Amino acid sequence: MKTSLLFALTFAASTVVFAARKPDFRIKTVIQADSTDLKAYAGTYTFAQNDNFKQVTITVENGELYGAVDAYPKNKLLKQATADTFKSTSEYGSVFTFIRDAATKAVTGFKLQIMGNEVTAKKE
Repeated sequence: MKTSLLFALTFAASTVVFAARKPDFRIKTVIQADSTDLKAYAGTYTFAQNDNFKQVTITVENGELYGAVDAYPKNKLLKQATADTFKSTSEYGSVFTFIRDAATKAVTGFKLQIMGNEVTAKKE
């Protein structure tokens, strides 16, 4: 009887422990950007009143978008679900949100969220 009771309690406890730990197997969707659309982002952008960064060069290479800040190495920019938004593969995980002219829809700059701060840059 004691063995049966001990087995039942052990089984019940292990069921609760395993039931509480459900791994997250959700599929994360990566959005593939059209390389033709990416050309609109390419160019040199200058930061306004920023002591840390001066310029960012955005390029399209092999159908992918890259950003290089000043003399630092370039990093791939991954398309996000929100329009005109890309996340850098740099260690900072910066998020670029490109700004468009309301009338012409041309890219005129971007807002950069980095390490809890937001800075803006204007396309030259």
